[in-house]
Amino acid sequence: MLAKEAMMSFENPKEYLEFLSKLKFPESWKVENGLLNERGKRIIDKYYTLKLKQIFNEKKLFRRNVSIAEIVSWLDGFVLMTRVIKHLNLKVDEKCFSKLKIHFEYRIRMSKNRRIDYVFEYENRILIIELRLSDKFPNLSNTWQKKELELIVYKELLHNYLPHKTRIIIYAFIFMPEYNENSKILKNIKYNKENINFFVEYVMKYLININET
Repeated sequence: MLAKEAMMSFENPKEYLEFLSKLKFPESWKVENGLLNERGKRIIDKYYTLKLKQIFNEKKLFRRNVSIAEIVSWLDGFVLMTRVIKHLNLKVDEKCFSKLKIHFEYRIRMSKNRRIDYVFEYENRILIIELRLSDKFPNLSNTWQKKELELIVYKELLHNYLPHKTRIIIYAFIFMPEYNENSKILKNIKYNKENINFFVEYVMKYLININET
């Protein structure tokens, strides 16, 4: 239903993880402090960077080229989503897990190329997810509110053309840098872990409807 408008779509979470493996995405990737453009300078000629640019361009969904800052943001997101998927796999049975479709960089129709970071699709329900790296604890800033308002607009735009039976759920996934150069930021790592646990519970309750399966 959604694959046509997405940069990449995966029929199940295992496909997503297999893609990252084929992409040669390094398991050592760190979600770090610092400007995305500066972080991007270190990976500008890496295989995974060039491959993501190629996929983006070949899809021909978008009018402009992808920036190195966007690619760094995607890589940070890959780290977080990999953790989400692995944790979800421990919490739900294989039947439910394998039915979850994942769409990456989904372009909303007739929206002047607005894109949703991730869309999780399960039966007649979809969860639209916006990721945001923040160096301030989200409960002390308005980051959450901004992202949630953005998601509400996206939800309304999706209602223009998705089947009426489709239930659309939103989630603003705010995470924090875990390293300052090579030093761990322990309070941020703890926050991200708790946020991932909460998000998985949210997916189980509202998307998969685990109590009804």
